[in-house]
Amino acid sequence: MLIVRDLRVEVGPRVLLDEAAFTLQTGDKVGLVGRNGAGKTTLMKTLAGERTPSHGSITKSGHMGYFSQEAHIPDDGRSLTAFDRILEARGIGKLLVRMEETRRAAAAAEGDELDRLVRRLARLQDELDTLGGYAAEAEAKQIASNVGITNDDLDQQVMSMSGGQRRRVELARILFAETDFLILDEPTNHLDLDAKAWLMDWIAAYKGGVLVVSHDLPLLDEAITSVLSLENSRLEAYRGNYSHFLTERDRRREQREKERRHQDQKVAQLEATAARFKGKTEKMARKAKTLESRADRIKRDLVEVEKRGKQVAVRFPQAPSANRTPLEASGLGKAYGDNVVFLDVEVVIERGETLLLMGLNGAGKTTLLRILAGVEAQDLGVVSVGNKTKLGYYAQEHEQIKTGRTVFDHVRDVSDLPDTDLRSLLGHFLLADKVDQDAVTLSGGEKTKLALAQVVLSRPNVLLLDEPTNNLDPQAKDALLEALEAFGGTIILVSHDTDFVAALEPDRALLMPDADMKWFDEELLELVALA
Repeated sequence: MLIVRDLRVEVGPRVLLDEAAFTLQTGDKVGLVGRNGAGKTTLMKTLAGERTPSHGSITKSGHMGYFSQEAHIPDDGRSLTAFDRILEARGIGKLLVRMEETRRAAAAAEGDELDRLVRRLARLQDELDTLGGYAAEAEAKQIASNVGITNDDLDQQVMSMSGGQRRRVELARILFAETDFLILDEPTNHLDLDAKAWLMDWIAAYKGGVLVVSHDLPLLDEAITSVLSLENSRLEAYRGNYSHFLTERDRRREQREKERRHQDQKVAQLEATAARFKGKTEKMARKAKTLESRADRIKRDLVEVEKRGKQVAVRFPQAPSANRTPLEASGLGKAYGDNVVFLDVEVVIERGETLLLMGLNGAGKTTLLRILAGVEAQDLGVVSVGNKTKLGYYAQEHEQIKTGRTVFDHVRDVSDLPDTDLRSLLGHFLLADKVDQDAVTLSGGEKTKLALAQVVLSRPNVLLLDEPTNNLDPQAKDALLEALEAFGGTIILVSHDTDFVAALEPDRALLMPDADMKWFDEELLELVALA
């Protein structure tokens, strides 16, 4: 159980949440919603104990599992295989390592030392049985498979995995852990369609309480029983699923606006009448004072009407002229140790074309995009960039966002425009009130907006975009789509977002890891969600 009372959360001078109170009980499935930057991720971190609230109390009963947007893996976890990392959630991973070390030592021992090691191995086996034994290993493998981690992936070191693979490993680890309630921040990022459907069913069947943030509307609609809406530093509860929340939110807003209009009209009438009575007889002056007192009481109890949220505005500058073939690559190969990601990949893209990189998770889409962007070296092959080509690269893991540097520092790094112009651009991305904030403390959606702002300021004619809609709310996603549709340059895109890809209408698709080039049509849309 999770009990929150009178909670206040601040970031610097900004109050993200005030006077919040709610309870997460066994069986509750609650969706936390709000625009990018409203404070959802900061609230989740506070509930998980990674931040200290400014005021109020958080009481927890039972074991909590927390899946963060970043899915940060500690250094000692990155050297493990994916399977060992998942098993760590119940203490099984390290136990199996100790058992294997004991077996090897026993094989080379004799006499008393052998007897001691045999007894130790028996104790370790008892511990393993207590933790679920080999049945637990089978359960972990099944969960991993359901979130899109293959058997080959399980044997791979976490440090050599892509960002999307690492997130799936951390999700599997959290789901495998024995928990009483879960806090999940964007758990469907990097999941294919089947994995999302499985996760919805898993959440619905989970016996504990769940608080989830997700821009995946089907998840919110099918898997939750209530909604907490974070808007203008206030938390408001709604019973029912996400669709019911949207209807009820609009109804409540309309009711508040109606009550506020009535109050404002009443105050205006009282004050106008009081003004006419003033300066007349003593009796009328007393009447005027009474009317003013009534107006003041109404003012003290005015119904609060939430401000309509500002809208994100994304616009790429007119793309500078580029070569007829702005970017091409031949014979590309990449491996991480014994793991060969792809071989003999050819890429040729024409000016003004939109190319979608497709393939199952781990097929090398992100790796190929990083090589084309020049941020990672290929092991084989050549990348040729036209002499008029200006690349703009958006990385799904936001690695270009550096700790200890403000939001404004990040846009200043990529542009020599006047400060007023840079601040205006940040305003379009709804980051104007965060210019002095350490950029790494932004929410996932805000980091996405900052990274996109950097790309806009680089004035590219070739865009390389790796899952650009992850963490974006629906309005921001629509704004990005409009900007890309108006962009006159070349686009190379990686995306699991079927609706976004369908609306963008790519010209061609490159299917990884075999690098098969195809003209894009509606039949390939089914593969987008599966990839």
